[in-house]
Amino acid sequence: MGGISVMLLIGMLSAMYVFFIAVIAVLIIYFAVSYVFESIAAMGMCKSLYYKHSGTAWIPFYNKYLLGKIAGNKALGIIEGVLNLSIATVAVLFFCFELEIGIIGLIALLACVIASFVIDVIIADKIFKNLNVRYSDVLTVVNVLTFGLFRPIILFVFRNKQNTVRL
Repeated sequence: MGGISVMLLIGMLSAMYVFFIAVIAVLIIYFAVSYVFESIAAMGMCKSLYYKHSGTAWIPFYNKYLLGKIAGNKALGIIEGVLNLSIATVAVLFFCFELEIGIIGLIALLACVIASFVIDVIIADKIFKNLNVRYSDVLTVVNVLTFGLFRPIILFVFRNKQNTVRL
C-alpha cells in the first residue's frame, strides 16, 4: 500500500520536473529566436542609416544600445542594456549557482524586468515613429498587448524601411 503511494508521488514529481524543464526550454528558444530577429533588424536599420559597423548588432546587450541610437535616444539604449545584463546575471546566479536572493531580490528582479519591458516599448515606439510607419500607434499597442512577444518580429519586418533619424 505504501509502495503505490510512493510511486504515485514520484510520478507526480517527475511530471512536474518535466513540465519545469519544458517551460525553461521554451523560454530559451523564445529568447534565442527573439535575439536573432532583433539583431537582424538592428543590423538592417544600421545599414540603411549608413552606420560603419552594422555587424556589432550581434553583440549581446550592445544591440540594445544600437536600438536606442536608432530610436534617437542613446541613454535609453544604455539603460536597457544594463537592465538586461543585470537580469541575465541574476538569473544565471539564481538558477545555476542556487543563489538565494530572497524576497527583496525577487522584487528587485521583477522591477528590473518591468522597467526593461517599458523601456523596450518606448524604444520600439520611437523607432516606429522615426520610420514613419502609418500604424505606429497600433504597432505599439500590439507590442504592449502581446507583452513584447511580437516586437522583434515587427522590427524585423520594418528593418529596411528608411529611417528619418541619422546616426
